[in-house]
Amino acid sequence: MHRFTHALAALALAAPAAAAFAADTNAFSNPTAGLALSKPAGWHYLSAAQNMDNIKRMKLGDEEFHALMKQYASAPLVAMSKYQEPFDDVNPSFKVNLKPYGQLKGIPATELIRLILPQFQKTFKDFSLVQAPVEVKVAGIQSAYARIDYTMELPDGRSFPTSSELWIVPRGDYFFMIGAGTRQDEKTGTRAEIQGILDTVRITQ
Repeated sequence: MHRFTHALAALALAAPAAAAFAADTNAFSNPTAGLALSKPAGWHYLSAAQNMDNIKRMKLGDEEFHALMKQYASAPLVAMSKYQEPFDDVNPSFKVNLKPYGQLKGIPATELIRLILPQFQKTFKDFSLVQAPVEVKVAGIQSAYARIDYTMELPDGRSFPTSSELWIVPRGDYFFMIGAGTRQDEKTGTRAEIQGILDTVRITQ
């Protein structure tokens, strides 16, 4: 797989990073990127330090992929989690990256997700494709969505049944990559909560 698609996979599943706004407000807006959304009351924006701590706690089978995660983890425009970090379980999270298409300009959003799925399968234990890439609308824009399940392993031997959701939203020469994570059994947070955040997303083109 091309290094660029490795990087996209890292962006999709890396722990969320810093948000560029006050932590005591629910609303986020980045006029330059053309993105606005709101976090649920009680959720928390994450700092860059918390992001890096989360990545260090993860155990990954592919060292190149882990290195890419560290390299690209600080890129999200906005990121949030349900619980304060550190959290001793799967902490429901939601984050948004903005990336240039570059050499992949013109590729359908569903195909872009298909390109990175093999890296997920290679990296995570018990990988299962729950929802193959399909067309959806995000903020009224034709986009793509997929969902995978896997076992997230930590270096101390613990493991957690994790579900990750991914949306690709085209925006001219760029695209938004929206990633979210929950427990498969939804004991610590639900995918309905994630959908509620996604419903607040507004994108200007």
